[in-house]
Order: sequence, then C-alpha cells, then structure tokens
Amino acid sequence: MKIQISAVLAFTMLFIGPGTKADEAIDLPIEGLVSSDVINQYLGPETPYSAGHRGIDLPAELGTPIVSPATGTVSFVGKVGYRNLISIEFGASSTASLEPVCSELTEGMTVAIGEPIGLLCDAAPEYEWHCPSYCLHFGTRNEQGYFSPLALIGGLAPSRLVP
Repeated sequence: MKIQISAVLAFTMLFIGPGTKADEAIDLPIEGLVSSDVINQYLGPETPYSAGHRGIDLPAELGTPIVSPATGTVSFVGKVGYRNLISIEFGASSTASLEPVCSELTEGMTVAIGEPIGLLCDAAPEYEWHCPSYCLHFGTRNEQGYFSPLALIGGLAPSRLVP
C-alpha cells in the first residue's frame, strides 16, 4: 500500500508541480457524485498542442446544479466555441474550468467551495457530445499545464510499473 501511495504522490508532484498544494480543498462540482462516477478520464496530450482530454467528464442532465469545486475567484464566464464555460481561480495559481455551464456570476466574484455557480446547459446544435448523454467537463490547470482534477480530489488509479 505504501508503494501505491508514493506513486500517486509522485504523479501529483510531477504533473501538478510546486505551484499547487495537494492539500488545497477541491471537490467534485456536482453534489452526490464520487470519483468513480467519472465517465471519461483525463488523457494528457503528447505536446501542448496535441489532441487529448484535458479534464474529466461527469454524468449530468440538463439543468443539473453545478457547485464551485474550490474557494476562489471567478476568472471567466462566457462562451468558448459551442459551449458556455465558467472558470474559477483557486489556490496559489490553479484554475478550474467547467462546461457547459450557464451562470449569472461575473468575473471577479468570490465563490466558496460547494456554492452554486450555475446549471448544466445545452451546447450549440453544432457541438457533438462525446458522452453517452449529457455530461459536465471539469478541467484543472496551473502554470505547468493541465492536470486531472482527481489529482487533488483523490480517485486516481495507482501507478503500476510495466515489466
């Protein structure tokens, strides 16, 4: 068990870096869900411009209340591509982004962890969902780049050495 915990800590420090403390309070943005409810896991790109899945997807239906995953400051509310997005800066230099979320909050507002921030809303008709039904995309990043929110919440599968 000690090896598995060490591997997760090593992963966290390698991909999260010193700008984010592993003990910062962060939680899933949908009440009642746990890390095993994730539909699509984080898949890091090979390069900063390569394809990947820069977050996790959580099951949700249209109108599902979305809560702040961290205490912080709203840094963006608006449309990106075909979806509405809200971003919250938290900790020393991290940002959580959630989409598609329709929100009446504005940039600069302070939010507390667990506080309602909006509702899961539909994307533009041109958007092709990559989940079986609707879902919430939840991503985190810092100055080192994107990383799985599960690195701070818990729920990452332990690392395994390949023979």
